[in-house]
Amino acid sequence: MELLQQGAEAKLFRSEYLGRPCVVKQRQPKNYREKILDERILRERIRTECMLLSRAKKAGVRTPVVWKVDLGAKEITCEFVDGKTMKKELLRGSANSLEYCKKAGEIVARLHSCGIIHGDLTTSNIIIHNDGLVLLDFGLGRLAEKQEEFAVDLLVFKKTFAATHYRLEGGWDAVENAYIKAFSTGKSVVAHIGKIEARARYY
Repeated sequence: MELLQQGAEAKLFRSEYLGRPCVVKQRQPKNYREKILDERILRERIRTECMLLSRAKKAGVRTPVVWKVDLGAKEITCEFVDGKTMKKELLRGSANSLEYCKKAGEIVARLHSCGIIHGDLTTSNIIIHNDGLVLLDFGLGRLAEKQEEFAVDLLVFKKTFAATHYRLEGGWDAVENAYIKAFSTGKSVVAHIGKIEARARYY
């Protein structure tokens, strides 16, 4: 297998499954945790990630198809999605940049409308494939109900977007406006972001 990426939580490998290109996500054990507890946590996080991928797909969000789950090896095998990251396309100044931003806002709205917090929303975790967007890496995701949780998830995206794509005029506005239109309580979630940012200024 070819190592694609090594993060704090998992390693990503490119491989083949039944003759098709795939990505193998291998969760890494934490030596500072007691072994039995670590085993239980890793298994639960794999189950949660698979559940979120399925739930997101049912909500109309394109995600990689999971082909195999190996709880013993702490691995998820899924399809390899060919394409460029949204980050690269926005940085190169694609003519479709604002349209991609709009679609990203709609994706987040669909997630939140079915109670999913992604936990790591960045343009690096979005692949442009056949003119559509595919959302990756639900490893930090979870289910939620509170407006504050949705606002924090969107705020994480806002901060990473601002740090990376500050040159793209109107980019975040396109994300935010699409989110508000696609999510029934989107306007109040966006308003709540302002409250969170105001609180942070006092710490």
